[in-house]
Amino acid sequence: MEVTVTKRENGETEPGSKQPSMVAGRTGNRWSRRRLLLGALGLVSAAAVGSQLALDGFDEEKASADEDPWANLSQQRIWLCFAGHRGAYSFLDRLLQPPIHRTNAPARLMRACLYLEHGSLDAMRHDLRWPEVKHTPEAALLLALAERRSRSPDWRHAFFESWDALGRPDFSKSPLLPEPVEDTHLLPLVHDEKLPFKGPQGLPLLTVIPEQEGFLEWGPGQVRASDSVPLLMALRERLALLGAEEPARQQLLPAAEARLTQLTSSTPSTLQLALRTFLAERPPEALLQRRDLEALEPLVSLEWKQPSSEPFFQEMRESLKDVLLLPGHHAFLLATWAQGVSLGQELQRRARASAAHILEDERRWMGRLLWEVGARLREQRSRLELERGLLLQVYGSELTGHSPTRMESIDLWVELGRWEEALKRSGFKRWPLASLHEESRAPRLYDEHTWLKAFAGKNPLP
Repeated sequence: MEVTVTKRENGETEPGSKQPSMVAGRTGNRWSRRRLLLGALGLVSAAAVGSQLALDGFDEEKASADEDPWANLSQQRIWLCFAGHRGAYSFLDRLLQPPIHRTNAPARLMRACLYLEHGSLDAMRHDLRWPEVKHTPEAALLLALAERRSRSPDWRHAFFESWDALGRPDFSKSPLLPEPVEDTHLLPLVHDEKLPFKGPQGLPLLTVIPEQEGFLEWGPGQVRASDSVPLLMALRERLALLGAEEPARQQLLPAAEARLTQLTSSTPSTLQLALRTFLAERPPEALLQRRDLEALEPLVSLEWKQPSSEPFFQEMRESLKDVLLLPGHHAFLLATWAQGVSLGQELQRRARASAAHILEDERRWMGRLLWEVGARLREQRSRLELERGLLLQVYGSELTGHSPTRMESIDLWVELGRWEEALKRSGFKRWPLASLHEESRAPRLYDEHTWLKAFAGKNPLP
């Protein structure tokens, strides 16, 4: 158990440590990276993006029935499927025409998912009768989902109940489903042909894609005028993912930090804001001293953040609904950044660097403070906050030398891994069903612990 936790702590993918995926570059007769990104931002219509991606790089003469069935399903095309974009039909139809890939099972299944998404149930059933998919667990789930959806109040319960009724088949290694669109991915597709430089969409869009050309002309002004602490925290977290030399980080991060300082009183009301100030006032490589622990002591009893993640998510989804396809996906990403869990990660890093240089009683004191910070994070309802809280408590109890609390945190951390594995077995993030994912965002943010435990059979699905 000890070795496992150490490995996870040292080798974990920290929340927000991966930069969100963007569209891959193209050359020659293919769209340039710039043109695709312009399409992503609405400067080229979404229909044009979908149409171009449907044909882009498709060569009938080179395609063959024994070719890798995923070869012509690029990331851009898979994004179209996950977004439920009607432009996806074009390339899927061509992949399934003889003599190319009529037996392309992944394409067949994805087209069936699109038909289900758009309510074309007869077409969906026709695709699922083809031999390459007919007797697969994936086809069985889609058919069960179509049946339950007609009498279920929502997609998420219909999906969950279908999976459960089929005996909870393991789709984590399904050869027919695409790789999951993770919460950290950006799907660069928009409805509007005009980029909203001003208004409620401006700063959220800037936060999602701060590197976009032209944003720095108006971005700093919007940052300085913002009164939204969660959005500024999200921007702060997003910019921290960029390289130190990136112009967006250099110009926007100081503005975001300055505005947060202006909006934060001399006695911050949340631990998140207080910890941001605490860390900012000390050089990154400075060791924590006794006076630092004295300053941290009154802060650890504060609640982690306000407001909760769900109302901020709802606000962001409303702002982005006319800008991005799958606005809930991107609003979820903004709400995740606004949680500010990297502050807990940074505090733990500094504590590790300091542990060997302070007295024994100060180490125990520091361990107790880390435990308390972890407790505040554990009071929140997201997976990332729970995981960071547990990791802080594991290390904090190591410093205090209190084995029972250490084992309690380790056991729950391991249990969290089991919940996550159960969700993966359902293939939830691998099913290209836009309505299922969009509808599930708010319940996940309201209580992601309960959401995950439902897939592990611990409680009903919220």
